[in-house]
Amino acid sequence: MAPPDITAASAATAALGPWIGRALEVGGGIIPALRALGAELSPRRRADWDELCETLAAGDASRASRALEHDPDTWIPLLTAAAPGATTGDGASEAAFLARAVDVVVTEDTKSRWWLPLVYPFLVTVMALTVTSLLAVLVVPEFEKILGDFGMRLPLMTEALLGFSHFLREGWGVLLAAAAVATALWLTANRWWPSWLRLPGSRFAQSGRFARFAADLLAAGLPQPVALAVASRAVDPQAAMAAADQQPRWLSATVRHALDGNMPAAARVRLLDRIATCHALRLAASRSWISWCLGPVAVFITGLLVFLMVLALFMPLIKLVTDLS
Repeated sequence: MAPPDITAASAATAALGPWIGRALEVGGGIIPALRALGAELSPRRRADWDELCETLAAGDASRASRALEHDPDTWIPLLTAAAPGATTGDGASEAAFLARAVDVVVTEDTKSRWWLPLVYPFLVTVMALTVTSLLAVLVVPEFEKILGDFGMRLPLMTEALLGFSHFLREGWGVLLAAAAVATALWLTANRWWPSWLRLPGSRFAQSGRFARFAADLLAAGLPQPVALAVASRAVDPQAAMAAADQQPRWLSATVRHALDGNMPAAARVRLLDRIATCHALRLAASRSWISWCLGPVAVFITGLLVFLMVLALFMPLIKLVTDLS
């Protein structure tokens, strides 16, 4: 069964009313525990978690619906931990809700650290740019004076290095402005790039999130059309599906099989859950080359740049010594 279209997804979000009300009821009773859980988060995540606690404490269903649209990764697991009609008063619902909250915190904390593998290549790249710039700004002008005193004809590589040095010393403002514009354009156009220009594994990321949301919502007892519509909207709110039987292009073949296959509801939930886990592993593997490759490449480029600069500076001196001898 394919996910419904985007208008059906909006209507399906409204159909979550009983689950939202139950989550507000259960979560509102354990606000101190939730606040203690959020106290260990980073400042940015802590602000989002405080907003979650404020929404639960207020008990406002419309506010919770808007929060669900804004942060489905937090709200969908919490909604599914408090199914309507569950027994109250024995602490089981509160314990299940708090356990899912812990899972959300751990998962989001792990996802927020995606940049850690990039720290090493980033630092090496910054060092390379710093060393190159310092050589070009501080060392090259001194060599330029020495070479100018001899009045000799300079090799092409040396002339290129001198020109680069002049550009850095005189056009650093232009470089900073270009870097700022490039960063702004990248942040703006990132979501509109074709898939082959994005980071590897984007399809795994979207399909995995959809499978995880769908498994959670189906396990909570939502009707399958509603669960799939909410999961589809949570993953890609701007998706424009022409018809209810048209699946998003980013769905993987395994997720399509889990949706279309003739199987019991419990089996579908287990299959979607396993697919989500496998997609997360494949996403990590598909992007692991970034940290493994960029570091050595950055070191190599740093060494190459320094070597070329030193070679360009000493080539005229070596020629001069050779001619004198």
